[in-house]
Amino acid sequence: MRTRLNLLTAGITILVVVAFVVPLGFLVDRQADQRGRLDAERTAQTLAAVVVRAAVSSDGLEGPGLTALLGPVPEGSAVVLEDGTTIGPAEPDGALLEEVAAAGTSLAAYNDAGYGIAIPVFTDAGTIVVYSSVPDEDLERGVLRAWLLLLLLGAGLVAASLVISDRLGRAVVGPSRRIARAAEALGGGDLDVRVEEEGPEELVAIAEAFNTLAGRIRALLYAEREEVADLSHRLRTPLAALRLRVEQLRDPEERAELGSHLDRMSKAVDELIVEARVPSGGTETVVDVLAVLEARIKFWGLLAEDQGREFHVDIPAGPAPVKATREDSAAAFDSLIGNVFTHTPAGVGFGIVARAGDEWVEIEIADDGDGFPEGLDPVQRGASAALH
Repeated sequence: MRTRLNLLTAGITILVVVAFVVPLGFLVDRQADQRGRLDAERTAQTLAAVVVRAAVSSDGLEGPGLTALLGPVPEGSAVVLEDGTTIGPAEPDGALLEEVAAAGTSLAAYNDAGYGIAIPVFTDAGTIVVYSSVPDEDLERGVLRAWLLLLLLGAGLVAASLVISDRLGRAVVGPSRRIARAAEALGGGDLDVRVEEEGPEELVAIAEAFNTLAGRIRALLYAEREEVADLSHRLRTPLAALRLRVEQLRDPEERAELGSHLDRMSKAVDELIVEARVPSGGTETVVDVLAVLEARIKFWGLLAEDQGREFHVDIPAGPAPVKATREDSAAAFDSLIGNVFTHTPAGVGFGIVARAGDEWVEIEIADDGDGFPEGLDPVQRGASAALH
């Protein structure tokens, strides 16, 4: 778009420059030609007036009288007497002199050398012709320089228009590309992406709408994840109570079967919580892990009271920031505290102790149960220490 805008601007500017510069160039050429012809005509008229004065003077046109009155004849001019005598440095155009003699009036014409004008003066001694001319150099004086200046002016106008067009194009294309990249990032799951509200009013309005849309999408997804996660957390309490009921069954096969179903359901709930809590943007966050722990203790404390479990909590004051999300931290605490309710009978107490340093946090969750059965490897996958 930016290139097309520059090409369009350059084309329009060149058309405008041609429309104005070319006529101006021809006007300068015509004015230079007119200036040279006027100089020749003024010179010829001046010399003709001197000849008329000499014709009416006492000295007449004979002898040195005319030469004295004429003085130094200008370059390119001459006075041709009746007998053909020429006074002056110029070499008159013979064809033009013949036409003047035949017509009896002033005539002017272009020739190979430039431009010439002849004026007849009728006296008692015969017809005297005053001739003046200008060379081609005088007729074209300053024309080439004027054309060069006009061309430079035109080139400057084209360059200036391209600079302005490029800046305008950058002001439009730059924000447009940033909005496009932000839209791609938003589509890829980065809910924190925003664009600067800059550029023309239309693009500013689009940027504002995009930022509002991105914020709304993030709020909706966050609310949805919170709702799903909260629902999943609420399922833990009845699952834990149901597990206690299952553990009290006397039939080993029925207890094992129902326990297996509960394990799969608990696993599905855990996966649902983790999936719902994963931020879409994937950006790194910092959370006060002690504040999250206190919130989860309040949640599990209600179930502990229902089951007659005594528990003690020792959490230091002050924040303990760690690089994690609130959702992941809550899921980890729920899994650890939930194990107490899953693998110990009702009435067994537990404790939660937290210790924090400048760059570390340690959290210990321990119960008052009998521990692992003899011969059980607690790190072996697929093994459970649940009571049977």
